[in-house]
Amino acid sequence: MAPTLTAGAISAVEAGDLELRPVVQVVEVKPIQSTQERYRVVFSDGAATGQVMLATQLNGLVKDGKLRRGSVVQLLEYIASTIQSRRIIVVLNMEILIMECEIIGNPKLSANLISQKVLSSDNSGYPRAQSINGASGSVRNNQNSMINGKNAPTFNPTAQPSYKPPPSYKNHGAIMKNEAPPRIIPISALNPYQGRWAIKARVTAKGDLRRYNNAKGDGKVFSFDLLDSDGGEIRATCFNSVVDRFYDVVEAGKVFMISKGSLKPAQKNFNHLNNQWEIFLEATSVVELCQDEDNSIPTQQFNFKLISDVENVENNSIVDIIGIVVSVNPSVTILRKNGMETQRRILNLKDASGRSVEVTLWGEFCNREGRELQEMFDSSAFPVLAVKAGKVNDFSGKSVGTISSTQLFINPNIAEAQNLRDWFDREGKTATSLSISNDVMPGFHRNEVRKTVAQIKDEGLGRGDKPDWITIKATISFIKTDNFCYTACPLMIGDRKCSKKVTKQGNGRWCCDRCDRELEECDYRYLLQAQVQDHTGVTWVTAFQESGEEILGCSAKELNTIKYEVQDDSRFGEIIRCCLFEEYILKLKVKEELYGDEQKVKISVVKAEKVNPSLESRYLLDQISKISVSM
Repeated sequence: MAPTLTAGAISAVEAGDLELRPVVQVVEVKPIQSTQERYRVVFSDGAATGQVMLATQLNGLVKDGKLRRGSVVQLLEYIASTIQSRRIIVVLNMEILIMECEIIGNPKLSANLISQKVLSSDNSGYPRAQSINGASGSVRNNQNSMINGKNAPTFNPTAQPSYKPPPSYKNHGAIMKNEAPPRIIPISALNPYQGRWAIKARVTAKGDLRRYNNAKGDGKVFSFDLLDSDGGEIRATCFNSVVDRFYDVVEAGKVFMISKGSLKPAQKNFNHLNNQWEIFLEATSVVELCQDEDNSIPTQQFNFKLISDVENVENNSIVDIIGIVVSVNPSVTILRKNGMETQRRILNLKDASGRSVEVTLWGEFCNREGRELQEMFDSSAFPVLAVKAGKVNDFSGKSVGTISSTQLFINPNIAEAQNLRDWFDREGKTATSLSISNDVMPGFHRNEVRKTVAQIKDEGLGRGDKPDWITIKATISFIKTDNFCYTACPLMIGDRKCSKKVTKQGNGRWCCDRCDRELEECDYRYLLQAQVQDHTGVTWVTAFQESGEEILGCSAKELNTIKYEVQDDSRFGEIIRCCLFEEYILKLKVKEELYGDEQKVKISVVKAEKVNPSLESRYLLDQISKISVSM
């Protein structure tokens, strides 16, 4: 049956009729030059043509070849906006009726296209004008278009009633004034090209009010996260006077109608939500509480990962996890790098994947949820804890820590929590679990990456944004014996030593700039530089305190005493010689760092073990078996 295009559809859509759902044909599809992938489409109603922009969620239709010249589609959902005095139609949803056929009718370029020029985008993603080439405004029929490999007939548009504006706007002049109330759209359809929109969403998290100071002066800011019935999430942010309007209005867990905000690219350093945009509320923005509870909007949305999967997640990733609390440590005071004190509490979670992980609570989380968990655990309860938006750290194995946007849910009323509780009561309480947080190096033993010395340079290890963690089997061939250690601050900061370098004063006391204290005694820590080699090459590595002790078999203080106080050169030399030309399994951190104006790859030893012949033989046999299977 011949496809029928909606007569007068182009003028109707451009005039602002958002309820028409017209059937139109594609006459041109072109990408827009922009930092974000977008497409411009010229549609025809058989007589006139008009252009639209596709919402990013429709890009797949173009890339898959389903939407192309000749396609006949029905526009199901679209919006009209005025940006920089130009009318822009953004298509949010459509249905492809016919994938390809000849151009129907004899469509002419609309006056809007001829006079205003075709819209495209510059690198900022906003519209600019681009001239149309060609003298004729008509779109020629494509005589070579095919349907199922055969020449398709040309269809003339069927006559339909002429377009009439919606009744509510008959006497109000052009719809260009946007006098219609904003229409509720899904969060996933929001984009900066919309002039009028509204969303209905639940506040899933409300951030604290923060104050700041920059070159423009003092200010204040707060953000809150929104979730709608389609599962779309987005963050809304308020500054200064807008904070005064909405901070007390916005309440976590409540449903709001929000409109008249501006959309800007989300700052992914601070925004973990799965949305490329962020709403910035302004003086004209509207935030209205919905009095009737909307059960179609969930109270929270999780994307849980098994603890075993966290082991392979990249450092600084944001994850949701859920597990049984099997240990809770007391809260301790920690001195941050900025000199401010904060609270820290460490607890352990386990799940049915056979793994456990350390979860570090910072700041108010220690005294709020942390104290409640401590009391429950001390009373022999093993609560279920769901962590939303925890940050992965790989300093010592893998752990998960809280950040400002983290949310903790104790014994949440969700299916995952009940399943976990059933498993723990049935068998999980006595089941053994392997911690992913207790390794000196991420992946050691379980995902060991064995390399040779030559591969460090040949594969450019350490030159990426993140360090490379590798294992080598090598022989120590030389150790520098001057400046093998440094004087360090022995003061405790929380549950760790300061360990910063101290200098000796004229009065014989030691001064720590970090702690701003003078000390009677200092500590000694290794800063050992050694040359290692294997059958492929030679390189220099640096071993710090723990790895230095593993190599030399004594503490830095003991070795410093032997060399400089007792001055027993014979014994000192014997300790050094015992390490030379011994084979070690060395776990290394490889990272490029800036020294002056030069980039150099720094190789640090994080663990050193003398080769165990039995274990090394098992490793080699395992590698041989893998090669045999692959062959």
